[in-house]
Amino acid sequence: MYKSFKDSSRTPSQMEPNSITDKIDKELKNEQKRVDVLDEPKNVMISYSHANMAEMKRLKSGLEEHGVTVWADITGLKAGMDFLSKIGQAILDATCFISLLSEKTVESKYCQDELALAYISKKPIFPVALEQPRNLFNKMDVGMKLQLARFEWRLFLEEEDYESNLFSLASKIKSVLQTEVADFNAPSQHMEPVQNQPSLRRHPSRTSIRPIKVDKEPKEYENKVSNESFWEKNFKGRNYIKWDPEFEEAFLKDVDKALNNMIESKDQKWLLNILKRELEVADNGGRVVKENYDHFCTINEEECPFWTCVQEQAIESYTIREVFNMESTVRVEAIENLGKFRSKAVMEALLDLLYDSDNNVRTVAAISLAKTGSNEEKVIKALIKCLSDKDRLVRESGCLSLGRLKAKQAISSLVLLWRNDFISSVRDAAAYALKEIGGEDAEEAMRITNILAQEIRTLTEE
Repeated sequence: MYKSFKDSSRTPSQMEPNSITDKIDKELKNEQKRVDVLDEPKNVMISYSHANMAEMKRLKSGLEEHGVTVWADITGLKAGMDFLSKIGQAILDATCFISLLSEKTVESKYCQDELALAYISKKPIFPVALEQPRNLFNKMDVGMKLQLARFEWRLFLEEEDYESNLFSLASKIKSVLQTEVADFNAPSQHMEPVQNQPSLRRHPSRTSIRPIKVDKEPKEYENKVSNESFWEKNFKGRNYIKWDPEFEEAFLKDVDKALNNMIESKDQKWLLNILKRELEVADNGGRVVKENYDHFCTINEEECPFWTCVQEQAIESYTIREVFNMESTVRVEAIENLGKFRSKAVMEALLDLLYDSDNNVRTVAAISLAKTGSNEEKVIKALIKCLSDKDRLVRESGCLSLGRLKAKQAISSLVLLWRNDFISSVRDAAAYALKEIGGEDAEEAMRITNILAQEIRTLTEE
């Protein structure tokens, strides 16, 4: 059944009951039909709604007159895999990303996904507003709002200011282009942070947090929380605290208004679960240990406010989830090109997605982790946990991923699944994974199991 590793996921109500991996495999094969319209990587990719075609063309022409090369979908590519491939590839190939913002843009699923892909691929992002930011923020979904609240906006509102705004934007982009790409991916302690560079931050990588600075940010979106140490304020003198109810209740009380402004109530529980994982609550008997709390809040050897770190976590987790969600218009391109922006941030956020409540999201996360080629212990452990997931698609993708990564640590768990899972496609996936891993241990485990199975059949036939 499994001749090669395939990336896929499906919803049972929409697809025939074949392998979970078939759909993405088909999508990725369709990539071979791609017609190259990008020529060579451009300085900037412009994401926009086609309702703003005239404004986009004017901006594109103006930037090119200032010596900035631009890619944008001018011809109106038809929807479908080929269309999504070109858009996704343009984002990944360009050095910078412009989000041309209007009411139509912020309501567009395509534009939302394009921004998310640019964010996780660590592109310098330049929001260019055609309307008042206050009006646009009110219409944005949570993900776009969180992502764009971090950057300095360029307001192209008044005709008399157009040329000066264009010159300022082009100058800023050219200053970014003069900086080596490596400088964006790994800023040194002597560098001034680039304001339009996303800051995917995970505490294991200890990457510095960029200051949130949006000159034209609507006042009602400002999340003002005291910078007083959350731990000292609520748990002074204690070395650990129970998550439920003490820590969670204190956190929700401290940030109630700001949290409601930042994230929808239906997703607050999801974010809390992510924080529990980051603070390693499950590994410490349901307790938050002060040492882990300090580690979460320490960036570049400096203590940061807990709320600032929570904001970072929310932005990062939302963005990754949006890109790799089953409904994402750039998901296949993201999975196929993970190597281009593989980082601690992406890796850790994909691990977070394994705890998502959506079965399909967990499935895609497992497949995506395999595509990174990472054999880190925490990745393998997380994928092994997928083998006991309640959803058979997640179990199947966990098997395939462990097989691709040739994870010898997973042999015993795979053998157990192969012998006991009640769904045949999962057993097939486990057998495939064991064959992919290979080696004496896997072969011996399969040999013994086959012998026992044969003896059982013999006894039942007598």
